[in-house]
Amino acid sequence: MTAAVQLTPHPDGTLPDTLIVALSGELDYDNAEVLRAQILVLLTGEHRCLVLDLAELAFCDSTGIRIFLALRALIDERGGVIALTDLHPRLVRAFQMTGLVRFFAVHPTRADALAVLRGRPGVV
Repeated sequence: MTAAVQLTPHPDGTLPDTLIVALSGELDYDNAEVLRAQILVLLTGEHRCLVLDLAELAFCDSTGIRIFLALRALIDERGGVIALTDLHPRLVRAFQMTGLVRFFAVHPTRADALAVLRGRPGVV
């Protein structure tokens, strides 16, 4: 049995159209759909962008990556951006080797991602 992945929302009053969530634990086949459902509950109609802070994500298999891609498709429909931050070097390598890095805005830190999102057109 896998350790559950934990989801912690981090509201940011300066970006009301952005959901910021930190993930911790292990993301795999056993819990990926639960995580997706939890994020979908948090993603209200006002959210056009999603920031996933992965600093405490110890493991992510292909099922977890599939969830990231499904979330990206949803955010794309809203005309927004999905940003991944603080990726473990193994995950960065997997994203680079598979070409997935081009489907996400990848930033070294959550602060970097938020700075970029604050600078995009249309932000109040």
